[in-house]
Amino acid sequence: MERKMYLFVFFLSLFCIACDKSDMDYENDYEQSYKAWLDFKESSNNSYRYVVSGATWAGAAWETTITVNNGEVTGRDFRYTVFNDIRMPADGWNLETAQLMLDSLSKRYQGNTEHLPSADSMLKMLTWSENQANLNNHANTGGALTCTLDQIYEKAKSDWLKKRNNAQTFFEAKNNGIISSCGFVEDNCADDCFRGITITLVEGI
Repeated sequence: MERKMYLFVFFLSLFCIACDKSDMDYENDYEQSYKAWLDFKESSNNSYRYVVSGATWAGAAWETTITVNNGEVTGRDFRYTVFNDIRMPADGWNLETAQLMLDSLSKRYQGNTEHLPSADSMLKMLTWSENQANLNNHANTGGALTCTLDQIYEKAKSDWLKKRNNAQTFFEAKNNGIISSCGFVEDNCADDCFRGITITLVEGI
């Protein structure tokens, strides 16, 4: 009887260990970062802005600033930092710099300007802003989704850091402990393979 009891306890322990095994990569790093986020959330009264960056091998890079007030997204600002291999001027885009870009593109395409937009249309593509009244009006533009950092952490836990047999997972927390890079790259993917988020700045407002 005693031997059976020992075997029962042994197998129960194995079962519990199997149940506790996480299906999440970087679990400890995530938990430490999540604590840093909760501390920042409290100290900032859940009002902050963060910057999401993106890029493609085809000669473009961009960033989106998401503004959150009292836990609610109230603004989204987007701009290309590189477009068609042309870098954004130090003082940002305006009609003049948009026209200079069009002139450069015209030379590149040897004067074939029929497919090029006006300077005003180009400027509206290079940079735009949304407030609480018109959030998400710019669809399919490359702008980051209007998520709070709470939602980012939930997405990281439920999707981006999920263990996969066919992908390499990444996690960094260089924003004073808050997520700076989180996602995965599937094996044998050639171009623009990262699925996740890159956050270059988090600050209170």
